[in-house]
Amino acid sequence: MSRPAKTILLALSVLLALAAQADAGASREQHRDSTSVELADDRGYLVVVPRQPRRIISLTMFTDDILVELVDHRRILGLTNFSLDPSISNVAGKTADIPNRLTLNTEVIIALQPDLVFVANWSEADKVQQLRKAGVAVFLIATGLTIPAIEQKIRIIGRLVGEQEAAERMIERMGGRLQSIKLKVSKIPLQKRLTVLDYSPWGSAQGKGSSWDEIVRLAGLINAVAEFSADEWAQVFLSAEKLLELDPDILILPGWVAGDPQGADSFYRELVNDPSLRGMRAIREKRVYRMPEGLKTATSQYIADAVETLARFAFPDLFK
Repeated sequence: MSRPAKTILLALSVLLALAAQADAGASREQHRDSTSVELADDRGYLVVVPRQPRRIISLTMFTDDILVELVDHRRILGLTNFSLDPSISNVAGKTADIPNRLTLNTEVIIALQPDLVFVANWSEADKVQQLRKAGVAVFLIATGLTIPAIEQKIRIIGRLVGEQEAAERMIERMGGRLQSIKLKVSKIPLQKRLTVLDYSPWGSAQGKGSSWDEIVRLAGLINAVAEFSADEWAQVFLSAEKLLELDPDILILPGWVAGDPQGADSFYRELVNDPSLRGMRAIREKRVYRMPEGLKTATSQYIADAVETLARFAFPDLFK
């Protein structure tokens, strides 16, 4: 073989070796950056997210809360309709750069071509199935009603969107705030803990097993209906007579009433001015408060804000 031919063969061998090394490096890089996730949702359905999602839709209020803080907003296609309403949403005013406000309208969602959609675990099965048939990854998720459950939900969402480290930081911040509140309210002797009752326009309060009951406990208070039998939604229905009999130290009224923009204000005025309730301790001592609905029903990291708000109502001197 002539010298020029040998030189050409040697050069080709070097090029092939370099190409092989580049292919191997690319393969290793692809494996290292793989963000594929397979996870059973809260209905037991195995959801596959083949890569880090870039077109995310949230159709629950607590996933609104978490995703707005967890994910670059350029990766969020839409949130719930409620996310615009400051009287019920914790993220209203923080989402102007997120384009869509949505309901579970399958045609609209499919047209947006999302690669991950979060919906409540009680969502209509036929609509969820329609989305899945269209190739959309739909994750049915239940709300967490206790701190450990909320932490678990944050971790699940963080894993699905490829933001595990950010999720852990969110949990750490929430835990730090709750620990700070705990240290403050622990100064109140058990025998001096106040009773509190949240009361709705339809005559119900939230009992044991609700996120409200968790908020009350963490704020160093006693839920006045914690020992009552509750329905499947953890609601305890109370007559006016029973309300008077319970006579809580603090009464929490809604900050929002569905379908009635003036409903919360009207209910507050009616209750505090009701002659039959004038003898109630909370009314007499002016300890009737309205709490932002997004906080009162918080099942996300915003539960720490809810706990602090309630603790400040009860023990303002501890937070000076």
